Amino acid sequence: MALAKLSNAARIWLICAVLVAGLIGWFLWPRAIRVDVATIDRGEVRREIAEEGRVRVHDVYAVAAPVGGLLKRVQLEAGDEVSKGDVLASISPADPSLLDARISEEAAANVAAARAALALAEADLDLAKSDEARTRQLFERGFAAKAALDRTQAGMRAASSVVAQRKAELARALAAQGKPVARARSLTQVRSPASGRVLRVLLESETVVSAGTPLLEIGDPAQIEIVAELLSQDAAMMREGAAAFVDNAGGGEPVAATVHTVEPYARTKVSALGVEEQRVSVILHLSDETSSPRPRLGHGFRADVRILAFEEKDALRVPTDALMRQGNNDWSVFRVVDGRARLTKVSIGDGDDRYRVVVAGVAAGDRVVLFPGDALRDGDVVQVDTK
Repeated sequence: MALAKLSNAARIWLICAVLVAGLIGWFLWPRAIRVDVATIDRGEVRREIAEEGRVRVHDVYAVAAPVGGLLKRVQLEAGDEVSKGDVLASISPADPSLLDARISEEAAANVAAARAALALAEADLDLAKSDEARTRQLFERGFAAKAALDRTQAGMRAASSVVAQRKAELARALAAQGKPVARARSLTQVRSPASGRVLRVLLESETVVSAGTPLLEIGDPAQIEIVAELLSQDAAMMREGAAAFVDNAGGGEPVAATVHTVEPYARTKVSALGVEEQRVSVILHLSDETSSPRPRLGHGFRADVRILAFEEKDALRVPTDALMRQGNNDWSVFRVVDGRARLTKVSIGDGDDRYRVVVAGVAAGDRVVLFPGDALRDGDVVQVDTK
């Protein structure tokens, strides 16, 4: 009745107002956010550390010339089998003038190289001393930090150590220059110190050699090990006997291995990005229990290794893609409860980039949002994407 008493214009304005209010309400009404979800379940959680490794023969014998003389042409080739005591090479007496000239030139070259290295080390020491003195003056005046002074002092001590090392190398070169050399007085046969295969022939052609010249390398390819250089923080978690796998070892299936040794010291290496890293050598041995044929790996071959750092067979796990940082150390997930996203704090354990172990916060069967993003808030209405 009240609407009938209104004029046509008033009716139109009232209808427009209702439509506008309806539109505003429609726009302001919370819409469901489409999300992907995963279900908290129990299963295997593991974390592997992958790194490139190098294969090496466990015991490599470097065979050197026991005396100076004329080395006969070596008939052996890399890969040939040898037994302990087999003749590898023969050295006959050489013209003493040829041998003496070669030894003298080598000794003189070693002395010259040692002198040059010593001069370079002394120049670095002088520069380090100048830097230390200049930094000390700035520190005493209050223009340099104590850390800067400590660094220059450490650099000066390191340069002093290098100078001492270079002096010792020069003394060794001078001693070798005047040291009498053993010469072959008759045909001398160089015999294999162990059974195995020839890994490398360092000198093949007939030539005059001095005592101590490397000739061949002998080793047993069946006794191989793999060395991987891990970051020190990863190596600290390694334990002897830990399971490992070798990929790209000449076959389609990974080859089982175990961690044999974690070396107790680290080396400083520079990465491809120019970052200094502390690397520790971890030595792996192939497992004898593997049913697959042993791979045909040789000394110096490249292989990819994966070392098992953590494994739990039946763990309550959450997908890593569902985790979000809360503060500095806390983690949380969005649980889907009655069509709404509920922010839930969780406590997690070890894991990899796929799953993490759940310690507390959620239970098996709970559904959590994957890739929640910054737009999702606690209490938002969500619609599970069924794709």
